[in-house]
Amino acid sequence: MRRRLLRVLAAAGVLFAAVLLAGAAIVAVLVVTAPSPSEADGWTLGPPLPSSRGELAMATVQTEDGEERLYVIGGLSGVAASPKANVTWLKAGGDEWNDAPALPEPRHHLGAAGMDGAVYVSGGTGSRLGGWTPRENLWRLPADGDSWEELEPMPEARWGHRMVAHAGRLYVIGGHGPSADVLIYTPGDGWERGAAMPVPRDHLSVVVAEERIWAIGGRDSASIERVDIYDPAGDAWEPGPPLPSPTSGAAEAVVDGMIVIYGGEDARFVRGGIVDEHWMLDPAEDTPVWRAAPPPPLAVHGSEGAAFQGTLVIAGGAGRHGALSVTSWTDALQVLDPAALQQHEE
Repeated sequence: MRRRLLRVLAAAGVLFAAVLLAGAAIVAVLVVTAPSPSEADGWTLGPPLPSSRGELAMATVQTEDGEERLYVIGGLSGVAASPKANVTWLKAGGDEWNDAPALPEPRHHLGAAGMDGAVYVSGGTGSRLGGWTPRENLWRLPADGDSWEELEPMPEARWGHRMVAHAGRLYVIGGHGPSADVLIYTPGDGWERGAAMPVPRDHLSVVVAEERIWAIGGRDSASIERVDIYDPAGDAWEPGPPLPSPTSGAAEAVVDGMIVIYGGEDARFVRGGIVDEHWMLDPAEDTPVWRAAPPPPLAVHGSEGAAFQGTLVIAGGAGRHGALSVTSWTDALQVLDPAALQQHEE
């Protein structure tokens, strides 16, 4: 009886080892065959990031001497989806990334914005596996500063949100947390709450256009095409023109007055995938309509996107969706030619 049990255990051990080896081989193949950028009209590739990563935050900052900088902050990297504290920046016209002080703690799915010559970082999570715990931190790094300053924390924790600067204030929109309230930070005065977003969601895209804040797409139980527009002056939401197709985790910016939304994902493992559809909209039109935008070199999710040097830049991200993201982080910096928007529309 004992010998039989030992044989069964030995066979189970061999089977388990074989499964692990097969799984490792599959992951290795997926990493080697990960999607990579290809030539795309109206796009160029800038200097690659120092390391491949996604689920990061991006922000642009004007220094006191007028230099514009692009910051790439935190994120996940590697097949183990390791949370990162790394912060790197690129100056306008530069071809080399520079190291900034690391975050006080690793963060991914965080929010970031540039305001008054400094980078602000809010929330996110430092958890490695599922069941991520949202954080309530607010940190500030002046351009050329040597350490992060800890500010008054948010009224509630968030991850998977966006944070934007507008008229001297920071606005936290969406994300996983106890409520869907807009969280508003005024330097020197602290936090207050704004009206709740009509449909709570995370992994959304957020831009400021025409003095209003646009919350675009995102995910509740699935990716959605909904758009809601927040009026900071009136603390009120109204519906906006829905996207032609649902997406979440897309990159966004305002370029020459146009809102642009790039990529994203449907996170479902079997039926999901990267959203290789890209949209632009003129918010100044009487009846704004989404139109197809010029495709990028590589469609990704998990890169916030940023307006830098007058155009959209997409840093990092993943070329595969959901759990497969860990096999496809990229170090690409994709740069849109603003003229391509008008040419594509014509």
